[in-house]
Amino acid sequence: MISQAELQKIAKNIINKSMFVKQKEAVVISTGPNSLKFAEKLAYEAAIIGANPTITYGNDELSLKIYKDIKTKHLRIIPKLSKILAKKIDVEIIIDDSNPIIARKLPQKKIQIRMKTMKPIKKIRDKRIIKKTIKSVLIGFPNKETARSLGISFNKLSKIFWNSLSMDTYKLYIINEKIISKLKNTEKINITGKNTNIELSVKNREPINDCGLWERDKIGYLNLPAGEVFYAPVETSANGEIYFDLPCLWHFGKQVKGVWFEFKNGRVVNYSIERGQKNFEEVMKHASGDKDKLAELGIGTNPNAKPTGGMTIVDEKIRGTIHMAIGWNKGYGGKNDSTIHWDFFKDMKKSKMFVDDKLFMKNGKII
Repeated sequence: MISQAELQKIAKNIINKSMFVKQKEAVVISTGPNSLKFAEKLAYEAAIIGANPTITYGNDELSLKIYKDIKTKHLRIIPKLSKILAKKIDVEIIIDDSNPIIARKLPQKKIQIRMKTMKPIKKIRDKRIIKKTIKSVLIGFPNKETARSLGISFNKLSKIFWNSLSMDTYKLYIINEKIISKLKNTEKINITGKNTNIELSVKNREPINDCGLWERDKIGYLNLPAGEVFYAPVETSANGEIYFDLPCLWHFGKQVKGVWFEFKNGRVVNYSIERGQKNFEEVMKHASGDKDKLAELGIGTNPNAKPTGGMTIVDEKIRGTIHMAIGWNKGYGGKNDSTIHWDFFKDMKKSKMFVDDKLFMKNGKII
């Protein structure tokens, strides 16, 4: 278990080094029942440098109760406070303290109605992120419910999570920049392996260095743990098939494993899922917009990250893996608009990646 002193050190690092919080900045920290003490540590570190922190609180039990009882018409009302915050705050810190066991019970139809209602708010926020007029970060947080959903012990999940978060962000920046130097001005990417032969275009799309440093990032959004190089590929370019062997736990507790997609002109036209197909279909049924369209290609670069069994914010950072997403990608140079963004992970140990027909990655190692 991580000590309170270590948590305080991590909080200080996030406020001062990762987010570069300044005096007088308005900082809103969203938290839940397990991460409240951590949120307090972040608030303390922000306050002592002269920033103005505020903590907001929520939990999935309350969300489930509200979503079950609330009338649909009320879900279509845009909250005034959310609009004000999206326009005015300087720093947004969201701690993902969700409970997958409860979250998977949330009614997807009502969730998607709410997400459609919140699209104008998200649009304001996304524009500010691209212009870097807001500092936004999503921080993972291990809890017992997530560990149970992933099928590992809480102690193991905690160890993996905090170890991956402890990776030196400056070292990650250098690692990622070396990879980006090999990808600059490239046009075509091809991935081959088991049930995998897919080609896509990244022409005129820049790779992004996700290293956990707001100052060095191209956009104003981070997620922690950090450690990937990712693209918004040309959305209509993906053709072929790809098999994702690693499990994935989506935000609302919907778990899938052994996902095979066939893409045609950027859209998923055929699929099979070894475990959790109903979960996938329930989310997709109620999602809207470019929900089945290629959104992202990412390469994991964090040497401290290890498999958790599907905790996205960690598993997408594992060195030797890649991930692809479908759905929304407008916030980092893409054109897709959707109520979902869903990542799927592939271990590259027995696969290859070619960049402009040159071997770039073999068996999980970059050439």
